[in-house]
Amino acid sequence: MWFFNMVKYAYKSFYNKLAMKKINLNQVTVVIPTYNSEKTIENTLNSICKYFNKIIMVDANSCDLTIQISKKYNIKIIKSLKGRGPQLILGAEHTATDWIFFLHSDTIIKKSNIIDINQFITNTLNNNKAASFKIKFNTNNIWSNLLSKLVNIRSKYLKLPYGDQGLLISRSFYKNIGGYKNIPIMEDVEIIRNIGFRNIKILNSYIITDAARFENQGWIYRPMINLFCLTLYFLGFNINYINKIYKK
Repeated sequence: MWFFNMVKYAYKSFYNKLAMKKINLNQVTVVIPTYNSEKTIENTLNSICKYFNKIIMVDANSCDLTIQISKKYNIKIIKSLKGRGPQLILGAEHTATDWIFFLHSDTIIKKSNIIDINQFITNTLNNNKAASFKIKFNTNNIWSNLLSKLVNIRSKYLKLPYGDQGLLISRSFYKNIGGYKNIPIMEDVEIIRNIGFRNIKILNSYIITDAARFENQGWIYRPMINLFCLTLYFLGFNINYINKIYKK
């Protein structure tokens, strides 16, 4: 068994090295919305700047050190009104590449994600599709493991990934479906609905997202509020009312 595992690991390492040599992400722009993201943005930028040379950070007038930290990197920084929807819209408007990769400011990308991205964008059948990743948290406990499994099950069978799972989409397809909507919440769910069940793919690799909001608000309370807000959204409740509940 140990010999089989050793051979499997060696093959996987060789395959990953070979795959990385063939990767060209010049036609992908990463769009990152930020607001007071000083605790996470450095790790996020460290993880993506080694792979992407086109990165746009859309900041909603952060009053912490987000801008100062980000200026150390070779990225484009633009200012926006507060709200993830408006930020994502503005970021997309500043892209010129064939593909856009929307990413939250508390998410870390790994080599396995890069390989999946390259395979997805080089397949012309995906020009009118979009992709997100499976998710893991940057902490390891029974609650984080349970929640990530539930999220990944939801994503796999309902094809309903959230924004913290990233969104990779061709710019032409993004425009065809109308892009993100200028709404204060549920912009990630809205665009997935417009993409369509058959056109969203959940990639095999995991991205790592920050667990702070769940640790601060509770591993049961925060997901329950998220689920309640999602239910209200699908029932057609006013988006501003849902936003008030989400922020309580």
